[in-house]
Amino acid sequence: MTTLLKDIAVLFDASESGQQILDTASRLAGGHASHLIGITALAQQPATLQAGFAKGEALHEVIVRHQSVMAARALQLGQNLNDALSRHAVSGELRVISHAESSSESSLHALYCDLLVVSHPNIPASPLTWSAPQILQQSGIPILIVPRDWADKPIGKKVLVAWNGSRQSRRAIADAMPMLIKAEEVTLLIIDAERNAELHGDEPGADMAAYLARHHVRVDLQRVTSAGVPIAEVIVAHAQDAQCDMVVFGAYSRPKLSEALFGGVTRTLLAEVPVPLFVSQ
Repeated sequence: MTTLLKDIAVLFDASESGQQILDTASRLAGGHASHLIGITALAQQPATLQAGFAKGEALHEVIVRHQSVMAARALQLGQNLNDALSRHAVSGELRVISHAESSSESSLHALYCDLLVVSHPNIPASPLTWSAPQILQQSGIPILIVPRDWADKPIGKKVLVAWNGSRQSRRAIADAMPMLIKAEEVTLLIIDAERNAELHGDEPGADMAAYLARHHVRVDLQRVTSAGVPIAEVIVAHAQDAQCDMVVFGAYSRPKLSEALFGGVTRTLLAEVPVPLFVSQ
């Protein structure tokens, strides 16, 4: 079967966490025969602040020195990317964006891909105002958020899918399908089905489980009640009990008022990230 993850992108830099997430994304790209796009934001160097006080040849020297430093950093990051590509036998490329840009069109062009991989709690080499929720809302690209301490643990072998019948959940499943097909185990988890009976039908989850099975996904349907426990905590508890290495869910799948009343499942999961999260909207 031809993979649907043709292009996987990763935000990385030269830091320890940046190199770690680069290797994680490279390993994932290797497993899906994907092209890896390494994205990094280069910040202005302190030396450029002197430019406002320099004139003539001195100003020219400051600019040249700054350009040389930036070029050296880009060259080193390109070598880091090439090393990771070689380790996992995948093709790739480097894209450099400005550290000062936010959701500008030029920065978002760098995110043309099927999946973006980022680290948590910080995102190495991202522009100043970027965050996982902001990237998700601005670009519409599914994101795989990996905890910094996940290191070289597997991702996507045992997957939990949080299913609530919403459009966002359906989109998340479609976006994650290449990983679900390759997974060894997939748990389709439905929490408090009676709350959204109109979305689930007479047999909550049965239709979605059948749909996944037709796509050759090894799926196990589980229906549970929250018993007053926050939904995000129920999802995390089941994922950890089953030793899942990825959770798939649709972000902001409740109306904003309902999100506030129910504690904000999306906000809680994105803030804590206890296991790798595959998020779509």
